[in-house]
Amino acid sequence: MIRRITRAVAATSMLTGLLVSFPAAADAFAPATHCRDVTVPVSLAHGQPARERIWGRLCTPGHRPTATVQVLISGLNYSHVYWDFPFQPDHYSYVRQANQAGYATFDLDRIGIGRSSHPAGDEVTLESNAYTIHQVIAALRGGAIAGRGFGTVMLVGHSYGSEIAKLESAKYRDADALVLTGSAHTISATAQQGLAQLGQPVDQVPRLAAEVPAGDNGYVTVQDAQRPAFMYNVADADPRVIALDIATKETNTIGELSTIGDANAPGMAERITAPILIADGADDKLACAPDATDCSSAATLAAAERPFYPHARLDAVVIPHAGHAINLHRDAVLAYRGIIAWTQRTLAARSPSG
Repeated sequence: MIRRITRAVAATSMLTGLLVSFPAAADAFAPATHCRDVTVPVSLAHGQPARERIWGRLCTPGHRPTATVQVLISGLNYSHVYWDFPFQPDHYSYVRQANQAGYATFDLDRIGIGRSSHPAGDEVTLESNAYTIHQVIAALRGGAIAGRGFGTVMLVGHSYGSEIAKLESAKYRDADALVLTGSAHTISATAQQGLAQLGQPVDQVPRLAAEVPAGDNGYVTVQDAQRPAFMYNVADADPRVIALDIATKETNTIGELSTIGDANAPGMAERITAPILIADGADDKLACAPDATDCSSAATLAAAERPFYPHARLDAVVIPHAGHAINLHRDAVLAYRGIIAWTQRTLAARSPSG
């Protein structure tokens, strides 16, 4: 069970497993992907008016139509940039890899982040995040985003984004598959204690202070100096990537931190029936530390996580050398190929047309 974190920090969750082989890299010369920015009206809870908005970028493959879209959900203090990193995109952009593999992506800013609405900080919780994603799925299926409906919708989360995906799937059961990265039920108490020291008021970062409601102390962020020690295996990361990650950091809310364990409340995860892939870095200091989950192999990670999901097929992949933010490591492409290979197998088993 993920423990609640009571201070303003960027705590996140994680995943695990080992993949033995990967498919060949996607064709770098595939026809251009078609991308456009979209705003989806949403409410924060059932019965409320849709006064807020979720911003996202829909990208569809140029080489063939697809019935499958992946909704990409970032973790605390990250935005859509995490999935489409603006540095050496052939290596660090999951969006590009998924599109080249034939899947559409909807790379969004979560509620309270970046280009999406910023309600009062105490209203931005795990529950309201999950409910806004539920509305995004309905819009994708109904054609309100792409002009045509997608028959298959996957949720792909990182860290807190994985917790959102879990809660959304448990409550609404409208996702066809889940990819949970940087996420596990048992995380390091030692790392949590360290992260608890890294909170930073938003008003100390002018760029972020301009985004949030004036005077709202419910929004916080994370200090720069020690963050790489928790998010990265620094030896496996490009210093330029770390610097850009820090420069593009986002916010989290006290409401998100106080509800971080809700997806793991008794009986919640066992409601998930969609197939699940857990993908963690072998050097993830939150999920795969000695006082966390055993990520020494796919078997150990899957064995640790399967009891929590008795009604879902669960697979795992461990990315060698990667830390918590697996997309931002030198071995990121291994993670992308592992996720795409699992997606191909899972959708093929579900439906011959994928």
